Amino acid sequence: MTTHWHAYSYTGHARPPDSEARDPHSAAPPLVVAEWLRKPRSMLVGTFADPDDAVAWLAHQLADTPPMATSLPVRAALAYARDRLTQKPGDQVTRYYTSTAYVVRDLIRCTGQAGTCPGPP
Repeated sequence: MTTHWHAYSYTGHARPPDSEARDPHSAAPPLVVAEWLRKPRSMLVGTFADPDDAVAWLAHQLADTPPMATSLPVRAALAYARDRLTQKPGDQVTRYYTSTAYVVRDLIRCTGQAGTCPGPP
């Protein structure tokens, strides 16, 4: 199977406690990026075979739930994501606050290894 990216999403009132983040059955973003693949499937919101499609998803997410004005500018975040997805390890972690929420929009590189891939493209 070829390399692809899984998109994960979380929006909450605050950053979840570490105990929830460590629990593979909890719908909370993990502390270690590689652990996304073991989180509940309900948190998986997309799979992309092309990095440009993955960045387009992230752009849409940032437009729908924009970060605070004091955050890294969206244009810079997207340029960084585009660069990260084409290099190793190929994951893009996008976590930020809005005025009312803690937002996570992560893209995780997957090689389709048997037993770990939550769903091929």
